[in-house]
Amino acid sequence: MMRRQMLKWIAGSFALGGAYALGQNWLVPQQVDAADVADLKDTLERGLYARLPEQYAFIDRVVDLVKMNRISLKLVYSTFQWSYKYDKGRRFYYFEAAMRKRAGDLGIEI
Repeated sequence: MMRRQMLKWIAGSFALGGAYALGQNWLVPQQVDAADVADLKDTLERGLYARLPEQYAFIDRVVDLVKMNRISLKLVYSTFQWSYKYDKGRRFYYFEAAMRKRAGDLGIEI
């Protein structure tokens, strides 16, 4: 019993030490590179099956807001991941509604 508690304590210590060593900023990119934005645009267009000019315009607007650091890359990717679970024909509409809502919560109109 004592050995199991000791092993848990050691494992927990390593986990906390590793997280502390990596710091808090290792999950969130500090700056958006041009390659990240190009990948974002391509990912959104292909993953959301954008076909209409209005859809491409919306995606361009989202990418521009990321470039201007008005919305985070993490916010856009998390919204994309959420909408990706829907069927191909509806993904874009779920993504658009969610992005408008989440950006609106930040005071940004898309």
